[in-house]
Amino acid sequence: MEKIIISICIILSLTLVSSCSSIKVIADKEESFQPAAYTTYAFADVNLQELDQATAILYQEISKRIAYEMKQKGYELSTDAPDLLVAFNILTEEARKESWKSANNDPYYPGMRSMWAYNSFWGPNYNTRYKEVKYEKTGTFVVDMLSTEQKELVWRGIGIGPVNHPEERFNTAYQSVQKMFKSFPKRGS
Repeated sequence: MEKIIISICIILSLTLVSSCSSIKVIADKEESFQPAAYTTYAFADVNLQELDQATAILYQEISKRIAYEMKQKGYELSTDAPDLLVAFNILTEEARKESWKSANNDPYYPGMRSMWAYNSFWGPNYNTRYKEVKYEKTGTFVVDMLSTEQKELVWRGIGIGPVNHPEERFNTAYQSVQKMFKSFPKRGS
């Protein structure tokens, strides 16, 4: 009985930890993708001069993170004649969320009402309703692996998460890369 309780506690804690992550990742490969056929990769050309400074820095940092993950999987960076071409893009979307809130502006609230206060049924109503509007930014991070020989997409990873602050933007990108490359096959497997 004690082992069952411990097992349930472990499962619940893992579920809570995994549900706390607000970053969702999807990764899929083509059926024809054979990791043994590929040994090298290169990044698709991106003109960093056309990007704002923060996005250019983000692109450079993500390139480093992807290079690290690819090295861990057994692939080598080669600009001469790569087998795979890595292309990635970052998109942001702003969503407006509205919700109605209530506030009590009774001068005697939350304490006792004064003996001179009106009954709220006949007297003044101290409850106020207002609309709260929040703007939340969501980032979508897409990594594509293209076969340079066959000229087709062989693997795609997509990460979606919050990007409301600059730190959150980098964190979402890093975690997306880390999570999506867990499903990227090792070379030779």
